[in-house]
Parts: sequence; structure tokens; C-alpha cells
Amino acid sequence: MASERDEAESTLSRFLREEAQRIARFTARRVTADLPIGGTGARRRLRMVYQEQVEELARHLDIHGEEGPRLYGESQRRYGATRLSQGVSLTDTLSERSHLLDAMIEIWGLRHGAMPSEIARLLTAAFAETTEQLGDVFLTYQRAESAAFQEAALLETIVNHLDEAILVVERDGLVSYVTPVLEDLLGYPPRLLTGFYLDRLEGLMERLDFRDLDGEPIPTSSLPYYQVLHTEEPQLIPALRVRRADGTDAVVEVHSVPVFDEDGELRGAVSTLRDRTESFRQTQALEEAVRESRRMHARLLVRSRLEAVGTIAGSAAHALNNQLNVITLRLRKLRELEEAKEATHAIERSVREIAKLVSRFQQLAAEPRTGEVQAIDVARIAQEALALVRTDFEGSNVEIRHREGDAGPALGVSEVLLTFLTALLSGAKDASPPGGSVELETERSEDWLVLRVTDHGPPLGKEELDQIFEPLSSTTAARSLTLAAGRDAVRRWGGEVEAAYVEEVGNVYTIRLLPATEEAVEEASRGEVEAPAPLRAAAPTPVHRVLVVDDDPDNAAMLADLVEGAGAEAVTAGTGEDALEAAAKSEPDAALVDLLLPDMKGWEVVRRLKEQSPSLRIAVVSGLAVTRAERAKSEADEVFRKPIDSDDVLHFLGL
Repeated sequence: MASERDEAESTLSRFLREEAQRIARFTARRVTADLPIGGTGARRRLRMVYQEQVEELARHLDIHGEEGPRLYGESQRRYGATRLSQGVSLTDTLSERSHLLDAMIEIWGLRHGAMPSEIARLLTAAFAETTEQLGDVFLTYQRAESAAFQEAALLETIVNHLDEAILVVERDGLVSYVTPVLEDLLGYPPRLLTGFYLDRLEGLMERLDFRDLDGEPIPTSSLPYYQVLHTEEPQLIPALRVRRADGTDAVVEVHSVPVFDEDGELRGAVSTLRDRTESFRQTQALEEAVRESRRMHARLLVRSRLEAVGTIAGSAAHALNNQLNVITLRLRKLRELEEAKEATHAIERSVREIAKLVSRFQQLAAEPRTGEVQAIDVARIAQEALALVRTDFEGSNVEIRHREGDAGPALGVSEVLLTFLTALLSGAKDASPPGGSVELETERSEDWLVLRVTDHGPPLGKEELDQIFEPLSSTTAARSLTLAAGRDAVRRWGGEVEAAYVEEVGNVYTIRLLPATEEAVEEASRGEVEAPAPLRAAAPTPVHRVLVVDDDPDNAAMLADLVEGAGAEAVTAGTGEDALEAAAKSEPDAALVDLLLPDMKGWEVVRRLKEQSPSLRIAVVSGLAVTRAERAKSEADEVFRKPIDSDDVLHFLGL
């Protein structure tokens, strides 16, 4: 019996030595089968690692005989520790072992047919011991470093939730750590780089295809990480093009900084990659929108360029304020970790950059508006708009009809309404097929003066209708700047703008204006002045439960985290209806309400919450500027502008 076992060990060892390269090749092919790799470089590097593993098992069988499988498994602890330090998960590490065993069994079958039970027993024992030892390495690390592990896990969770990938490159070019965000950013899993030298990743580097914004190739020697290792100075490329795994282009910012040891010797470099694709796209859309705005202004000769740029600046500032608010709240949490001081440097730099950008946008948005709010003749403006667009309609073979009803004076600014109405009519013409028609109606209701534009083109869905007035909408970027400016102006005058598809009628765009009275004109003029910032009063009674209402999941989550971190309970809602339902169920002591919600205005949510619970403490939290008139009419107890001062919010909540 002993001789049979010795024969089996000898046979298996001989087989492994003879087929080591083939087994390694099979394994590498299967491990990388679902990975987006370029060339054969990555597969070749993995093949060398797996071949060493096969030959090591053969050596253990030759030297230790029956004890070989067990000792081989113990030897894999070092391999497990290496993969752990490289940030590779236990699941991926065990998956590699499984592929290696499958390759051994398959190649044995191709060469010798059915595998004898003694050979199968040896392989099973070797890989069972390997699995146990690898699992023990990961578990031992967690137990031995429990406190440090928890802090590191928290820090890693925060880092991985940032919208940037982080790479650590050693002095010799070895990539020792990559965050999972790389896969979200470029589509390449971190294990394609971790543990390999950048100068040996020829296939992958060719696939990434680094270029400047004009499409000119960027050599490896000019990339920030390479420059840092040679100059020992921080390096930054604000925007470069990179090819994603799916073949599309991403625009990324690459920033690399040197890392030194206690003696001042260079250890390596830390590189961050931030996705700037959407910012780049929005910049292009903004440039196109500005060009279209200039063309529209040239035809109308009545609308100032500053009004349009101020509108887009205000809209962009609101969107950026939402993101800046999330980063500010995350930064507050990250600063609580001593180990996170170095990581906060990159975040603080991003916050400063965004803050400067928002400040410039807000300055543009705060410039004086064109004209004073006053009583305007709606019927006359409708006639002027028809005269301006009639030639364009005739050239497109689309009929325009006007149904004039009882109108009268409304609250607004003549040139702004004329520009807005002209843009709506032009958009309706473009949406109508040749031979179709567009209708313009004016009428008076009990509370409003109404302008209604209807096109009979293909019906638009809710999402398309919502995008019409978005300043950087990809589908309406050419005209959306003017439409967004007009909608915002009508809202400032106290009016409403609505877009909807009406069955058997068409796409209907409705402008509702307040009738002009002396009181309404005076109130609208005052509404241009922004409400003052909140003042610190005596600390109010602490709340126990807070309702957070925000349709941005990140903002809602971070505000809830701020509340819970201060010792109170947080309940979140993403729409006005959800907020009212949650308030009825949870009976909160206070509420933080965003102004822009998908189903109703934030002011309406505040009013209805107060109706449900008059004692409810409510603060409006918004990236928009809130006017004195809005503040005076609202039942909100306080107004906070994004990015918020978290201490002010906690003070308001008594926390």
C-alpha cells in the first residue's frame, strides 16, 4: 500500500513538472477570459506565476512524499499574504486556485484519460489545505489587526466612494495598490495592474491610448506618475483622453504626488484619476448653448447676453452646490480619522476648486437683470413673437395659427417674455413635421394670464418634456439656454411654466403670468433681493427625529449621516409625497427640505408639513438663492444655502 502511495506521488510530481507550462497557460486563459485586457502581456505575467505554483507542488511531493500536499498548502500562506497586501479579495484568490486545479484535472484527462483515485486524493488534499490556509491568512489578519482593520476599512469605504481612482506606484514602477473605482471609471479591474510593473504593461498601456484633448498621443514618459518618479515633484494633467475598456473615451484629470520615507528617500508616487467626462461634455454643450444664445440675440436684438449667461450660471451653480455639499459633509467625517490626513489633501483641493467655480457662477447669476418687473401687454408681445418667427415657419412648411382671447396686463419684463415665447415657438416648429401646424393661444382665467403653445408633432415623453428647460440637456442644448432663462424669469415674477403631452391635442407648453397690480409689481421687485444668511441664536431644544427631504440620494444620505452622527434619528424622502407620508408615519421633530423636488415645489412641501404639524421645526436647504419675498411668504423657520455649514444646521436642530 505504501509503495502504491509512493508511486502515486512520484507519478503526480512527474506529470506536474512535464505539464507545468501547459497547466499555467490553461489557467491564465480562464482567469482572464472575462477581463478586458490588451495584448498578451497580462496573461503572460499570470502564466509565470501559475507555473511557479505548479512546480512548487511538484517539489513538495518529491521532497516530502505523503506530507507534500499539507506542506504545500502551508507554503501558500505567503502567497495569500502577498495577494492580501495587493488589495486582492479572498474570493478572487480562491477563484484562481480553483481554475488551477481544474486545469490540472483537464490536462491529465487529455493525456492519460481517467485520473486514478490516489492521484485525485493527492490533488484534493493539496488544494483543500491551500483553501484552508488562504482563508486563515485573511481571517488572522482581520483578528490580529481588528481595530486597525476597522479604521482602515472605514477609510477605504470613504475613499472608494469618492469619484476618483487612486493608484500607489512604488519607486521601481511596481503598482502596489489600486482602488476599485478604477473599474467604474475606465472598465479595467484593479487586478490587471496590482502587483505588476507599469513599464511592462505594454498591451494595457496601448489599449488605454492616452491623448490630449486635441487627440495627440501622450508618451508614457510624459504621464504624471512617470514624471514624479524622475523629478520627485507633484505633477498634474487637468484633462486628457483615455480609452475605456468598452472602446469609448473618458476625459480624466491625473494628479500624482511623491511619497517619501522618514529619511527623505523617495518611496513612490500616489496618483489620482478623476472623471472629467461629464464636465467636458457640459463645457461643450455650454459652448454650443452660448453660440445659439448669441444667434438668438442677434435676431431678437432685445435680450442681453448677461441675462442668459447669468441664468446658466445660476443653474450650474445649483448643480455644483449639491455636489459640493456632499463633498463638504464627507470631508467633515473623513477629518475625524487621524490616518486620513493625507487623503484629505486631495479632497480639500477639489473642494477649493469647485468652490471657486461656484463663486464665479454665482457672481454671474447675481448680475443685474435686464429690465424692471412691471405691467406688460401680453397680447402685444404675442403679436411681436409671431412676426419674428413667421418667416422661419414659412420656410419649413409648418403653419402657425393664433387664437387671441381676453388677455390684459401681466407681471413681467417685455423683452424677456418675448425672447422666451419666440424660443418656444421655434422649438414647436422644429418638432412639427412638414405640413403640420403650431398654435399660439392667449387667454385670461380667474388667477392667471395664460400663453399656450401647442405643436402636433410626435408625442414627447415625460423625461423629454422635463429636459426641455434644462440648461445642459443633451437633446435640447442648442435652445435650452434661452428656454431655461425664460422659465426662471417667469418663476421670479411669480408665474408658472409647464410642459405636458395632452392626448389627441399634442405637446402643450403653458406660461401662466400673474395679473399686474400695483401690489404685485412692488412685491416682485423686492423679490430680486436674496434673503440674508441665518444668524446664530440661542441653542433651541434638541430634536430626536429629523425628516430629510432631497431627491439627490448623495445629499440625502450625507445629511442623514450628519444628523445621526449628532445623536438624532434621520428619516429620508426623495419626493414631496414621500415626505408627507413619512412625516405622518414617523412624526419628526424637525425637517430639512430641498426646494427642487420632482413632484412639487419645496415651498409647497413646507406649507403642507406645517399643516400636518404646526410645531414642526422646518429649514429649507437649497443650492438656489432664496429671495426675501420667498422667505417672507414661506412658513419655513430657517433657510440654509448649499454647501451648508454643518455646524449651523446642527445648531438649528439643537444638536
